[in-house]
Amino acid sequence: MEFETLSGPEKVGIVILSLPKDRVKDYLAQLSDDEVEKSLSAVSRMEKIPPRIQKLVMSEFQECLGQQDTSLAGGRETALAIVENGLDDERATGILEKLSRDQQRIDWTLRSYHPIFIAERIQKEHPQTIALVLSQIPAERGAQVINALPEEAQPEVVLRLASLQPVATDVMTDLEIGVAEIFRRRKVSTTRAGGTKAAANMLNRVPKEEGSTILDGVDMRDAAVAVDIRKRMLTFEDLINIDKRGFQTFLREVSTEDLAVAMKTASEEMQEKIFSNLSSRAVEQIKEEVDLLGPMKLADVEKVQEEIVDVARRLESEGRLSIEMGGSDDVLV
Repeated sequence: MEFETLSGPEKVGIVILSLPKDRVKDYLAQLSDDEVEKSLSAVSRMEKIPPRIQKLVMSEFQECLGQQDTSLAGGRETALAIVENGLDDERATGILEKLSRDQQRIDWTLRSYHPIFIAERIQKEHPQTIALVLSQIPAERGAQVINALPEEAQPEVVLRLASLQPVATDVMTDLEIGVAEIFRRRKVSTTRAGGTKAAANMLNRVPKEEGSTILDGVDMRDAAVAVDIRKRMLTFEDLINIDKRGFQTFLREVSTEDLAVAMKTASEEMQEKIFSNLSSRAVEQIKEEVDLLGPMKLADVEKVQEEIVDVARRLESEGRLSIEMGGSDDVLV
């Protein structure tokens, strides 16, 4: 512990520890609840306080308590005793409730939120800040938050987390307050409901002409949303609903390289549909290309599948094939 690195709350905490018990209450009465909470949180984190540090703090506080040759001792129990003995009952109850979670204040703040929601709220913060937040929550929940962060941010956050060094108390206190403020300011229900995927699933059950009219109306109000719904309405697996003649027309418009990539996650039914509409030579070629591709990122496979779906959508708009999906009793997902 060095005097130069002490935070304000830490210095106040040392003053509290140095005062006679009968004077603590009067001193705390002059502080706000926020100041009391911060200083007692600092007390609960302290261990032994060297006499030299105490003297410097008290000198700065402009109140000489005389020479003391023994070290002061902080700790959680000391902080709780100060609250119980130095504050009136009503005020003590509020402070004790906050101090009861001071060791894991960030975890306490975030425990009611889903990991995906947490990731959404902190993903734009600096990787070092995200790493500090993750260091304060249980590993299992931290892993879920990392998994929900943007893929490009994950390695840097993990690297920062692995490289974390001890953090000054005032920095951690500021972080705790900042996290609480972020989630207090943006506090909303974390239940996921609706969205373009849900809209697409419902429109898939509407007769095609009616669905087209509805989407045209959406397009007039918000073109971007309409585009997203259209993308979600037709997936690579949905192409299995193309009739035989149309499917052969469709396959002639797609390269074997793209088909090989798309087949990596295709269902058995889709694979059978594709292979049954190709020559044996083409089938062998695709199978060989799939083997040569090796492991691929799911996002890369899905991107190629989306491009293939765009081909099918174009052919349908040209009247060269039909994808019968509307009016089904099954929800297409």
